[in-house]
Amino acid sequence: MNDGRLFLHIGMGLLAWALAGGVAAQPCEELPPVRAVSDRAGGCLALVPIGDPRMGAATLVVLLHGDGRGTLDQRQVDRWHDIGRTLARPDRNVFFMVRPGYHSPAGDSSGWANPRDDDYTPGNIDRVAGALRALRQSYRPDQVILVGHSGGAATSALLLGRHPGLADAALLLGCPCDLPPWRDHRNAQRGGGAPWTSSLNPLDFVGGIPASTPVAVVTGSQDDNTLPEFGRRWAELAAARGVKARFEDATGFTHATIQQWPAIPRRVDALLDDLSH
Repeated sequence: MNDGRLFLHIGMGLLAWALAGGVAAQPCEELPPVRAVSDRAGGCLALVPIGDPRMGAATLVVLLHGDGRGTLDQRQVDRWHDIGRTLARPDRNVFFMVRPGYHSPAGDSSGWANPRDDDYTPGNIDRVAGALRALRQSYRPDQVILVGHSGGAATSALLLGRHPGLADAALLLGCPCDLPPWRDHRNAQRGGGAPWTSSLNPLDFVGGIPASTPVAVVTGSQDDNTLPEFGRRWAELAAARGVKARFEDATGFTHATIQQWPAIPRRVDALLDDLSH
């Protein structure tokens, strides 16, 4: 293919993608307001709204992705968009949030993402907290629910303990909730590797979670990455401290396929029921 035909082919592909709803990667400061939120640390995090956000919706659901060496592709964004659609209701606003330092087709978020994924840092957790505060101020929900997978689940667990009351409930999918033994396990799987020295351990922050906070911790029974024991240990310690934490094995699901677990909407509904009683 000659250069002219190549550029035409690429241009037509980008046009078709844009017409289908794709968003070219760009700094989040350049995104429309509904597609970015201040992190209260001099930057902003990119957002993908699921549907049209509404002022005054009772519930705000925020979706947080797993680790990816600082990059998300369109397939990952689409997967989270599909999850968000299953959670959408007339009285809910649902946003997929790009974690700090990540580049994505939906926009780039401020912060720093380690190429080796050691980025559950105090600064990054606080950036997500700042973004949640800004979303609360903008949309005035009665309750905020976090839904996180893998590194997004660890981020959610850390937010619950490091910033108590900022989120009212959480669904943690495939959570590496006890960081040091999880890293030992992963390094053994890979034949070696350095410990993560920049990241906070979610297990260390359980004591900060308000006792009224309902948390569902779910790991696939076939998950050989974040083994069920890591989520179970976190849930047991949280429950012992009065948090409404429950652990569940998702039979037959792996670390990746837990994102297709059909019970995700029911578990979010159950968290809302817990909040109403």
